Parts: sequence; structure tokens; C-alpha cells
Amino acid sequence: MTKLIDLVSNEITDEQKKLPVIIPIGLIEAHGPHLPLSVDLDTADYFSKKTCEKTGAILAPMINYGFADEMAEYVGTIGVKPETLTNMITDICNHFCSQGFKKIVILSGHGANQSPCEMAFWKVWETYPELKIVYWNYWTAANMTHIHHADKGETEIAMAVGTTCDLSKAKDFIVNKPWYKLRSRSVIEPTSGGINGNPTEANLVEGEVVRDEIIRILCKKVSIIIEEDLE
Repeated sequence: MTKLIDLVSNEITDEQKKLPVIIPIGLIEAHGPHLPLSVDLDTADYFSKKTCEKTGAILAPMINYGFADEMAEYVGTIGVKPETLTNMITDICNHFCSQGFKKIVILSGHGANQSPCEMAFWKVWETYPELKIVYWNYWTAANMTHIHHADKGETEIAMAVGTTCDLSKAKDFIVNKPWYKLRSRSVIEPTSGGINGNPTEANLVEGEVVRDEIIRILCKKVSIIIEEDLE
């Protein structure tokens, strides 16, 4: 696996600059009483590393502080404002572009990072319209749309990538979302830690199956990106 931070500056080749750079991004965020604050970081890190290992894409360092949205008021959630994340992504991508990198995949473990990241694309394109860039949540990129915050699905994936989990502390809670956009889930239930589902039903074996399928799909997508320049 090629890690950007392991490369020597004056030895980075033009061929390496044609490869997609994968930037993992997460959020330090509450995930109920059964999971640690690291879940979104752990998943983004794991799937980014596995994808780079299997495809040859370049792994950039993790962005730990994503956009803290509905879970911001739960203790332990630490993130940034959407405009801060947009500016951060803009600056990072501009730097890559100025050095000749042509393709970037932002692979996220936290869904709310999407809007700020994609706003940044438009700012980067003002200067580098040739940049090919995409934002993926690891689960939606793999068509796993049934996964919700700290529920059975996310808990299973967290366990499968090696995150510490104490199912004896898990509690089920369903968020009955109103017609309007929620500012804070803590207003609905201040002790749930943002759970939306049934984590008590989580099963490690099922999580491993889903984990491996996500890796397969992500690697296929990235391999197609790489093959564009080999035709």
C-alpha cells in the first residue's frame, strides 16, 4: 500500500500522480452507550486502507474532524462547522491539484460530511476544472442504504472492522423523524447517543459478510478509475 506520507517529495512520479488519491474522513461522534466515539474514523480508515491495498490507489492521511450535525449536542462529539470543512477540503484539493494529482476520492465514515465536501468541489473547479473528484459514504457507495446511525448495521460493521463494542450496554431506539430537518437528535432523546435502530440485534458474522462486500464494491469502483489511464 502506498501512503502519501511515506513518499519522498522529490521521488513522486508523474505515473503516481495519475493514480486516485483516497482521503479518509470521519467525525469524532457519539454512537450510543455501546460504541466509542471513534466509529466514523475507524470505518473510514479501514475501508480506505483496504481499498488502497487491493487497488494501488494512494492513501492520504485521515481527516478526523468532520461536520458535526444532528449529534453535535451529545457529549464527546467533536467536529467543525460545514463552512470550515468546505474550506479545509478546498485547500487540500487545491494543493493536490497544484502538484499535478488528477483524481481524488473522499471516502467518509460520516454521512453529513457530504454536503460540505461537495460544496468544496465547486470552489476547486474554479481553478482546476480538470480535477476528477468524488465523495463516497462507504455504505451508500456500496448500495448499503439500510444502515442507520449506531443501529444493527453500523454496529455490525464497526465490530467487523475492529472497533471495540460492548453489546451488553446497547439500547434500541427508533428516531421518529418529523417532516422538517432535525437540528438535534438530543432534543428528541438526550440519552440515546443518536441511536436510530436496534443495535441489540447486532451479529459479528453478519457484519463480516457486509464488510467484505463493501470492500469488494469499493475496490471495483476504484479499479475502474485507475483503468481509465491504462486504456
